[in-house]
Amino acid sequence: MYYARSVRIYQVEKGNMKIRKYNEMDKIANNASEGAVLVAAGPDLYQSGRLQSTVVKRFRKAMDYEILRFEADELSEGDLKRHLLENSLFSIGKLIVISNTHKLVKASGSELLHAINEGLSDSALFLSSEKVPRESAILRKLEKAVPVYICYEPFDGDMPGWAKRLASEEDIRLTRDTVQLLIEYSGRNLRRLSDAVTKLALYHGSGAEIDRNGMIEVISGKGGKDIFHLGDMIFGNRRGEAVGAAWSLLQYGEEPVGMIAYLFSLWQKVIGAMEIVEAGGGSQEVSAATGARYPLLDKLMKFTRTACKVDTAVAAEAFAEADYGVKTGVDHLLVFSRLIFTLTSGRL
Repeated sequence: MYYARSVRIYQVEKGNMKIRKYNEMDKIANNASEGAVLVAAGPDLYQSGRLQSTVVKRFRKAMDYEILRFEADELSEGDLKRHLLENSLFSIGKLIVISNTHKLVKASGSELLHAINEGLSDSALFLSSEKVPRESAILRKLEKAVPVYICYEPFDGDMPGWAKRLASEEDIRLTRDTVQLLIEYSGRNLRRLSDAVTKLALYHGSGAEIDRNGMIEVISGKGGKDIFHLGDMIFGNRRGEAVGAAWSLLQYGEEPVGMIAYLFSLWQKVIGAMEIVEAGGGSQEVSAATGARYPLLDKLMKFTRTACKVDTAVAAEAFAEADYGVKTGVDHLLVFSRLIFTLTSGRL
């Protein structure tokens, strides 16, 4: 009961409970106790999933709570109230995890807000949603009452911290070059970054220090072709070699959706760098705008000279079509060939 009362005091003082930093929300999740109500909203499901796992682990192991999971549209009028009032048969309390909170029917939403206002006893709540408060009335109300963290894709400047955090969790160490390479590889996609770090840990083993070559060894395709080589060939305007690199990666088993995500992230940096250079800027301005450091920064400066100039709308549409194609069963080599032909001029 104390936790809920303290939340209402904070609301009066601060006006809302929006948590702006992941580390802050993670700390709240790791120290949550009876009466806690936490919300993870927004499109980045990786951060939302991590926070949910943290809360579940906290209440299962430290609090010995029963875990109940529901989709919001499964809850009819009275269901949530009943689950909150019923005593757990096997534990001292229960954590109720509700997904897609924006889909709560009006009656269930009212029950939720009433329970929060009254304070929870022998229970806690973790709520998640892909929507953000401006898109959902229930989320806007929650943002004024309980801790809410909006899970957006991280900024470029946040990625080194995430790489180091994930490496520490896997008990491996990454050199500075490796961190930069991981960021280049994953763009701002935390799931892709996490998967890459996990692969490195499994391949090299706990306690290993992994340099640039050690990372490339894990993600390279056959014949030494890797996803970085594919990007180099596309933005170096070498169409034939780009198609060959894509084919090699597909044969090796590289995930097509991940390949598109990497190329899209790199394309965005290349476009940004080209605009800065055309406006008279140099490497310092490009680094500040894109977050790129050596050796990616050197590549971007080179690509401003070599990349084929393609209308931004045309290129964006090509990426969208490629993403749709690999997700709907179109031949993967055909998908990448079309994308490569759009992004290159065919001189080489």
